[in-house]
Amino acid sequence: MELNPEIVSVEKLTRMTKPSLGHAFNLDTSPLSEKFGCLHDLFEAQVRLRPDAAALILGDETMSYRQLDQRANQVARYLQSQGAGPGKFVGLYFERSMHPIIAILGCLKSGAAYVPIDPSYPGDRIRHIMLESEAVMMVTESALASRAAEHFDGLVAAIDSEAAEIDLQSPKKLTRLESGVKSSDLAYVIYTSGTTGRPKGVMAEHGHVCKFVLAFNEVCGTTPQDRVYQGFSLSFDGSVEEIWMAFSNGSALVVGDKQTPRFGNELGQYMAQKGVTYFSTVPTLLSTITDGVSTLKWLVVSGEICPMEIVNRWARPGLCMLNVYGPTEATVNTTAFECVAGKPITIGRPLKGYGIHIVDANLRPVPKGEKGELFVSGETLARGYLKQPELTSEKFMTIAGENGKALRLYRTGDLVRWNDAGELEFFGRIDSQVKIRGYRVELAEIESVLLEHERIRSASVKLFERDGLQELAAYIMIDSPANPLDRADVLSRLATRVPPYMIPGYLDVVAELPMLTSGKVDRNRLPAPVAPLVAIATNIVEPETALEHL
Repeated sequence: MELNPEIVSVEKLTRMTKPSLGHAFNLDTSPLSEKFGCLHDLFEAQVRLRPDAAALILGDETMSYRQLDQRANQVARYLQSQGAGPGKFVGLYFERSMHPIIAILGCLKSGAAYVPIDPSYPGDRIRHIMLESEAVMMVTESALASRAAEHFDGLVAAIDSEAAEIDLQSPKKLTRLESGVKSSDLAYVIYTSGTTGRPKGVMAEHGHVCKFVLAFNEVCGTTPQDRVYQGFSLSFDGSVEEIWMAFSNGSALVVGDKQTPRFGNELGQYMAQKGVTYFSTVPTLLSTITDGVSTLKWLVVSGEICPMEIVNRWARPGLCMLNVYGPTEATVNTTAFECVAGKPITIGRPLKGYGIHIVDANLRPVPKGEKGELFVSGETLARGYLKQPELTSEKFMTIAGENGKALRLYRTGDLVRWNDAGELEFFGRIDSQVKIRGYRVELAEIESVLLEHERIRSASVKLFERDGLQELAAYIMIDSPANPLDRADVLSRLATRVPPYMIPGYLDVVAELPMLTSGKVDRNRLPAPVAPLVAIATNIVEPETALEHL
């Protein structure tokens, strides 16, 4: 889709820049220099400044910035020996540990872009990602190597099994001549849900991510004394925020393993024991921690609408709580808002360098105070979607800007408006995309997978809320209602095509789906779901704790 410059011009799509939140928070941010063109430059600057400071912490194990840098340099050279470099992709397939962080730095230093793959992904999804990216190799750990080989026919290298060969590599910093990497090269490709039944890979360049890090540091400046918790999956761009809020400021990154608590007060106690001061999460997970975490100084929530109840419970003196918003295509976070108990929650104001534009259905700017679709501009916009030029041209638009310069925009599909305080209010999606537990989900992707079943004629999926928890519900019409549907087969097929967070919790067979005059399903008129979509277990384990009962 193309925009007519006569309809949408810079004079009409006015960039609404606001004072940075760093000024509002009265922070001494000491902005990082623009000389950092590549993402790993930010890390290497801290290696020079504080080589002996803790960079990675896992349990009782600690790696200093010097140790982490040297190991990442060795991994980078090993990856290069296997064909990695600028313009190449390396799949990362890890459980939580220090290994994936070392592998990320090794990829960046080698010049290759990393493609994170969560071990919970079904095999079909993994194979699609690895084939589409034409990855030169998959880097993993010995415990996952055999499983990785089932989904990828190329080179599978377990970073722990290859330790002896990696040890032979030089630990010295790679020069630009050795790596060949530039700020315009890709740093990573993160796959998000797509409308076609297949995920889409968002391509972020080094320069895009560097500019995000510099901008977010102005509103959320961690220090060498901080400890940042790394809890997001690497396949979620929230992990980029965690890693680089630590490594751009000399903070320690606290990582977990399979035994580390994932949620609830057990996670809160773990973070307090480790002295975590920075925690970025989604509201749903935060709501499971009821006892608070006394060591926190920074609390960042994103990915879902943040309820006032959570802010009222967590806000306290000495803790800066931010509600942030941002699509992966604009590189992690686009806006930020400081949450205060009792104050209405918005998504705030744009970070430095991010342009905000609100337009109507005809792509004309709306008057201040009216709702419209959000477009984002700026130098942080992703390159586009890997091997999907049509979708890229549909979502990323270039128009004539000031002084004849081209202005590139990303169409978010989100409904927003400016309020009287100059802050953005968020009203959800204007299409079939939702967010659940921080993950962006295209309902159409789930529907297309359901429609592949030979008995399902029509399907619609919606997000609903029950007892304060969000859940996906699927509604289907089948070929012969008198003949019961094999629900276990439907569940099994979904499990092979989509990650666990995209599997509906309910599956209702209906006689008909409510329709709009346009012929589309009217999701607002779908009834409350009644039939849970669960695997039939032969052994029932009764809940024991209060949390399990809940």
